[in-house]
Amino acid sequence: MATPRGRRRLATLTIFLLAAVTLLAIGGPVRRAGATLAHAIVSPFVSVVRGVTKPIGDAFAGAFNYADVVAQNHVLARELAQLRMEQAENAYEHQQLHDVLALERLPFLSSIPVATAQLTAQNLSDFQATIQIDKGSSAGVLVGMPVVGGAGLVGLVTATTSGGATVTLLTDATSSVGVSFGNGHYDAVLHGQGPGRDLAMDFVAPGTPVHVNELVYTDGLQGGLFPAGIPVGRIAVYNSRRGATQLSVSLQPLARLDNLDYVDVVLWEPGS
Repeated sequence: MATPRGRRRLATLTIFLLAAVTLLAIGGPVRRAGATLAHAIVSPFVSVVRGVTKPIGDAFAGAFNYADVVAQNHVLARELAQLRMEQAENAYEHQQLHDVLALERLPFLSSIPVATAQLTAQNLSDFQATIQIDKGSSAGVLVGMPVVGGAGLVGLVTATTSGGATVTLLTDATSSVGVSFGNGHYDAVLHGQGPGRDLAMDFVAPGTPVHVNELVYTDGLQGGLFPAGIPVGRIAVYNSRRGATQLSVSLQPLARLDNLDYVDVVLWEPGS
């Protein structure tokens, strides 16, 4: 219940409001004076009302603006995703073109004919490393033919059909390649150790001069599986163990065996 003081304040406020309204109704100078007085009386109430309603209006306006911003962000995100996809496609096409052009400039093949093929599948496990290509016996591809990439030897054809072939990569555990190094003065044999692993180079006698980053090539010995002079890889690590009958040498393939798109099948048969 309101106290006597509260009731007096309410009555006084009511009188002031009535007076303000009356003055607004009177014309001339009295009206101007009344308006001034009325403004002075009413303005605190107006300020309070504005203070209460403005945040609510701002909140509604902000909600509508936020929805617009979210919609614009979704549009921009879709456009950015589209641009990234186009860039990836362009990069892939550029890499394919680079690989094909690289295969057309293989100085180590001299005049030996080749059949350019595209990869259709890749089969990798702990020790197995093979790929499938889209050229087979109908294109002159036969079992035992070498396969090269733009940088060097990739592997050997080990199975064919009329329209495709299986290539066993250098890193396959069953792979074996006769090589030479030291300007052709020394011979060795490379063995695969599984996908992603370096090749092991065997039969390198202790004391043989070996250098890190030295290039190793196919030796082309009579009856060998590969023609001479195809680059295979670079020596990565070597060491000599006391009492060992050979040096321990590891070699990294030059060809990007984990990222092949096109390869050349060398139309060359062993012993030819």
